[in-house]
Amino acid sequence: MEPHELRRMFALQERHCWYRALRRRILAALERSGALAPRLGERAQPAAPLSPPPLCLDAGCGTGMLLAALDGRARLLGLDRSELALALARRRGLDRLVRASVTEIPLRDASQDIVVSADVLYHRDVRDDIGALREFARCLRPGGVLVLNLPAFGALRSTHDEAIHTARRYRAAEVRAKIEQAGLTPIEVRYWNWLLFPPIALQRLLRRRSPSSRPRPRETSGAAAGTGPDSDLRPLPSWVNEPLGALLRLEERLDGLAGAIGLAAPAGLSVLAVARKGDR
Repeated sequence: MEPHELRRMFALQERHCWYRALRRRILAALERSGALAPRLGERAQPAAPLSPPPLCLDAGCGTGMLLAALDGRARLLGLDRSELALALARRRGLDRLVRASVTEIPLRDASQDIVVSADVLYHRDVRDDIGALREFARCLRPGGVLVLNLPAFGALRSTHDEAIHTARRYRAAEVRAKIEQAGLTPIEVRYWNWLLFPPIALQRLLRRRSPSSRPRPRETSGAAAGTGPDSDLRPLPSWVNEPLGALLRLEERLDGLAGAIGLAAPAGLSVLAVARKGDR
């Protein structure tokens, strides 16, 4: 990823509505799977008396957003191949970090209860996404849980993807198949961010058809300073960020109701997947 994009992400992840929704989605998925104890008010409910917190690897931790959200609920380890990303993660007070690739994880077999990987396998530096999934499976203990988030639909590729070094986007069925090829059992694979899917999909498709469409020049000052193409990620004024955040929360509630009767959105901007390693 372009260095200026990492710095921009670090600056925006705390308050931006999409990142807040992503954190909620991943934490909720871990709780639904039983891998993470649910919260009661401000405190997490222990899964069993005196049981130690689960061991959790964030594979491709970036600037440490998820690690910070999981702090106090699991014994954490962050892994990323970018030294800049790890330096930014340390600024969040995180210290259990290692520089390595998700295709060559320096951990022993069956050492983790949880592996999370948010928007990593799409990256052009991950040349073998199934190989990375097999590494996640190798690191998981029997019964361990994997949670993935990935960008959806190759047709939505845009200049934003150039800036964040996207090699591939995914359909839900494809994610399910790759998880199975890696030897894991899918628990749920679903699209999310579907309420905003129609306008954003239309905008990106129209932009791609425009002969004047080209990467925006990068910003040259502040947190976004750097080189290379520029993404769509920007600070949002509160009068935009808060209503969009409310819309994403509404979608989460609707997904909960739909999931209770076995329904799921047919499309969305992202794919969220939860899988479990077998007992053998």
